[in-house]
Amino acid sequence: MIALCRAVNIPARFTTGLDFGADPILGPPDFHAYVECFPGGRWYMFDPSGTAIPMGFVRLTSGRDAADCAFASMFGNVMSTGQRLHIVAVAGRDGVLREPYRTRDALSTDAGL
Repeated sequence: MIALCRAVNIPARFTTGLDFGADPILGPPDFHAYVECFPGGRWYMFDPSGTAIPMGFVRLTSGRDAADCAFASMFGNVMSTGQRLHIVAVAGRDGVLREPYRTRDALSTDAGL
C-alpha cells in the first residue's frame, strides 16, 4: 500500500504499534504494522490487513519502511525474558470510556490539531 500511494504522489509512512482493539478471538493484543497516508491536510491510518480496528492502535514508531520501525534489533546471543505489556483504556476528559469499534470513517492521527 505504501508503494502504491507513493507511486501516485501520496505521501505514506510505515507505522508500527500495538493492536489494542483487535477481536479477542484473535488472542491478546499484539504488535501490528499499518500504514499512514497524507492525501492532503492530515495523516490518515489504514490497515491493509483488515484484521484490526485502527481506532485501537497504540503507535510506537513511524518511518519510511520496516527497517526504520523495527520492534527489536537483536545481535549476538539473545534470550527472551518473557516481558509483558499491560494496556488499560482510560476515560476521556468528559469521563466517558470509549472502547475501540469498527467504523467506515477515515481516522486521522492529526485529529484535534
